[in-house]
Amino acid sequence: MTALTHFVGIDWSGAKGSRHAGLAVAVCEADGKAPQVIAPPSDRKAWSRTECANWIAAGMGLPNRSRALIGIDSAFSMPFVDKGSYIPDSGLPTTARGLWSALDSICSDAHDLYGGPFVDVNSDFYLRTNVRGSRFERRMRVCEQRAVDSRAGPCESVFHLIGPSQVGLSGLSTMRMLSGLVDASNISIWPYDAPDNDASVLVEIYAAAFAELGGHRGKMRDIAALNATLKNLGSDEMAQMPTTARAGEHAADALVTAAGLRMISTDRKYWHPPALSTKVRRTEGWIFGVV
Repeated sequence: MTALTHFVGIDWSGAKGSRHAGLAVAVCEADGKAPQVIAPPSDRKAWSRTECANWIAAGMGLPNRSRALIGIDSAFSMPFVDKGSYIPDSGLPTTARGLWSALDSICSDAHDLYGGPFVDVNSDFYLRTNVRGSRFERRMRVCEQRAVDSRAGPCESVFHLIGPSQVGLSGLSTMRMLSGLVDASNISIWPYDAPDNDASVLVEIYAAAFAELGGHRGKMRDIAALNATLKNLGSDEMAQMPTTARAGEHAADALVTAAGLRMISTDRKYWHPPALSTKVRRTEGWIFGVV
């Protein structure tokens, strides 16, 4: 297997709209130097999800023969193992790949990979502001429950759409993106694909777990906190925070993710978590960094 040369951290956004202040991208090389924030190729102030997906598919502007590990802070699938179904009585496919395709079809008219129409179709299963679906349950994937049990992070159910910790809409938009990348010859999506070729590898991550691995909890709002975390992750320091606005917090998450991926990428245990069975691999996937 060709060695990894670059590490990409992406703080994702599931919000409605065309451009997203909450979507930030950072890249570092394998040499220990500080990661760098990447601006949208369009030169617009903020990324769109479609632009980010196209950037990944086109090779991320990296040199020829590069091989990246790309971590996205978002859910790649939904709970399945607990009920033998993503959403009972829905007729959805029984594999993650099938789910991505079906979800993208349901949301095909929604702009910039937005996943809201899927929630509308399955509203009985979701908890939204002032609306509790009649069949809502706080279901968790195997990896999410493992993250909670191991204190890697307080994961929230993808069916819970209230508050800043909710990841449901973010995950739906990411799954729409994955449906478009699944046949890309230069991308492997872990753990659904085995990363045993020369392709770059796309993984789901939990940014807060990398921050905690670097000795920090909560958002990073100043350069001292960011650099202390990067140093603990084996990285050189940054000269300054990317911005002083809220967007800088998202950029900090992306920077820490890139450095964290670089630090743990060669540790076999993260590629082979004990609870990652064949069934879990095919249906729910896993959060890279949770064991």
